[in-house]
Amino acid sequence: MDNEAPLFTISEFSKRARITVRTLRFYEELGLLVPTEQNSSGYRLYGLKELAKLQQIQSLKFIGYSLQEIKDLIDDEADAATQLKKSLPWQHKLLTEKRNELNRAIEAVEKVQHLLEKEKSITWKILSSLLFQMEHGQDLKEWAKEYFSEDIANQYFSLSKEYQQQLDIEMLDWLAKLKKLMQEDVSPSSPEAFEVLTELTEMATRHMEDTEAFAEELEKAQKRMEQETVDFQFPTMLTPEQDAYLIKIGEVMKELYFKSEN
Repeated sequence: MDNEAPLFTISEFSKRARITVRTLRFYEELGLLVPTEQNSSGYRLYGLKELAKLQQIQSLKFIGYSLQEIKDLIDDEADAATQLKKSLPWQHKLLTEKRNELNRAIEAVEKVQHLLEKEKSITWKILSSLLFQMEHGQDLKEWAKEYFSEDIANQYFSLSKEYQQQLDIEMLDWLAKLKKLMQEDVSPSSPEAFEVLTELTEMATRHMEDTEAFAEELEKAQKRMEQETVDFQFPTMLTPEQDAYLIKIGEVMKELYFKSEN
């Protein structure tokens, strides 16, 4: 009798295994960990066999397997090496993607923290735009390649972290100027309005090796996008009113340019 392996009630086992009773009951409901022994009162008892199985569950959970995947693995009678050889490559891929996603999230948090430390005004619209760009950077790059040459798209999406931080600060300062002009009802044909649009153009093209080629591709891309039906728009820092104001400035500047040419 003394040589028999010890058995524990669920509360005793939870304390020794450092796991909550609630989790043990949940595992039992899922069929993951169902003790077979019972005491005279009908309560289930946990022993070394359950402890070994619990450690197996926790190990697989640690490397990212879902509880259903763990159940499927445990229920399979094949040896562990065979099972893992089949599933680990896929698990490695999932964990790598999750790690990359977490890295992007950390970079996004650092970006916003940096701007707040510089005491820049950030609205929810601005925040949504910044976070969207961080989360979907690769998707945006692929989208850009549909409208621009691969060289132009690569230049635009290969900015260093330091340069991008400085550009974000400049963009928010520029946005504050734009808001001020609109609040003061400054005419789109005024020198101040021209200066704001010129400054935006300079920020957008500064890092381009060939600004003329970029300008030509941008014009073609805009015409193409106008002809296509767009079901979804990427979030931007600009409100529709601000966007319309800039378009009006551009139209006035273009008109003045053609007049001066003639």
